[in-house]
Amino acid sequence: MTLIILKFFHYLAIIFSGGVLVGGGLIQAIFARSNQIPDKTVGKVLKILGYLGLISIIILWITGIFLSNIIYGGFSINTAFTIKVIAAAFLLLISFIVNIHVYNSSKKDHPPNKSIMKYSTMSTRGLIIVVLFGAAIAFS
Repeated sequence: MTLIILKFFHYLAIIFSGGVLVGGGLIQAIFARSNQIPDKTVGKVLKILGYLGLISIIILWITGIFLSNIIYGGFSINTAFTIKVIAAAFLLLISFIVNIHVYNSSKKDHPPNKSIMKYSTMSTRGLIIVVLFGAAIAFS
């Protein structure tokens, strides 16, 4: 039963983080293409999406640690899984840093730094691809 509950929350977190990636990325891309800064309401939505994304990644880590220990006895599954875990660690770190940056920017009533947001968005998208390929290879 524990395995089913862990998998349920793991998959739920995957859905949430994917939704945040697509929704937040789409909103940011539209504003970037039109060379506009989001208004306060959209900024609040993006901030909430960022928090949801960070919480989802944390839940993925917690459930993933338990799942890998229950199913495989630890993290030493194979090389692809190790690469997946390293990429996921960088993803968590970037998400945490960006959320702190956005929080500090909103406290100061300034928009987030465009270059930080641009490079972090590009990096996280690349890392997600690495994580997905790593998972596909590791569990095939």
